[in-house]
Amino acid sequence: MTQTLRLTLMAGAAALSISAAAQATTIVALTDNNMLIRMDSETRRAMPGRRITGADGTVVGIDQRPQDGRLYGITSTGQIVTIDPATGRATQVSRLNTAFQPVGHVVFDFNPVANRVRIMAGDGQNLRVNVETGEAVTDGRVKNAPGPTADTMPRLAAGAYTNSITGATATMLLTVDTSTNMLNVQNPPNDGVQAPRAAFSMRVPAAVAMDIMSDGTTNTGWDTFLAAVIQAGFAISGTWPVRTERSGGFRNKDQNALASSIVLVCRKRAADAPTATRREFVTALKAELPQ
Repeated sequence: MTQTLRLTLMAGAAALSISAAAQATTIVALTDNNMLIRMDSETRRAMPGRRITGADGTVVGIDQRPQDGRLYGITSTGQIVTIDPATGRATQVSRLNTAFQPVGHVVFDFNPVANRVRIMAGDGQNLRVNVETGEAVTDGRVKNAPGPTADTMPRLAAGAYTNSITGATATMLLTVDTSTNMLNVQNPPNDGVQAPRAAFSMRVPAAVAMDIMSDGTTNTGWDTFLAAVIQAGFAISGTWPVRTERSGGFRNKDQNALASSIVLVCRKRAADAPTATRREFVTALKAELPQ
């Protein structure tokens, strides 16, 4: 049986206010049965899952807001909440001022530049929301760019903004379309147009989630993430690394900026499943990364 995880990767003390120590990293996962799972970077162990309480409906999407480091969520009834990852307690912030239909997979991700959350559903709904007030701007419905697939409806399974850090001055919205097996750029985001960026080398399953880590300094978050996933009883059964940033971009000059986005699929791991060393994993990962 497959259990899909919507992963919000929180890396770096400056961007993560819930960290207990200066160098702590916390990974929070939302399961499809309204549970939060935390994985601590200091012990590299998963903590007991916490059922989300206090929310009106089921939480269908989560993301960390760069501006305040808090974990936000959207429920099936259009309630916007903050969630305490330690207790699972949800607190209402606002409610959407427009009808919300959580059809299919819901994309819920903060634009770090505009300080607005993008909410998209499987029926093509495309909202730009001020979480403080719940005021939603209904943008252009999700659609394919002109071309062979222009008349078909995209099936977006996941989406995430790049450069999700405080003070970001540029970003792009990447999406995963399972109908075309493509990584897209939603450009312009407010128009909902899906512009193909790269094809995945494997067939992307319908149940997939994506988030983009942007700590801007190191890659230790990945090391922590992989260890925590295994200790939580999961295994990564599919990865799709895609180089998504321009190497000569002004923002990348003289700094260790984001280079790639990686889509992961996690499944329950058998108790007797074999493991690999970090060296073996890195070697395999490098072999799959695009040149």
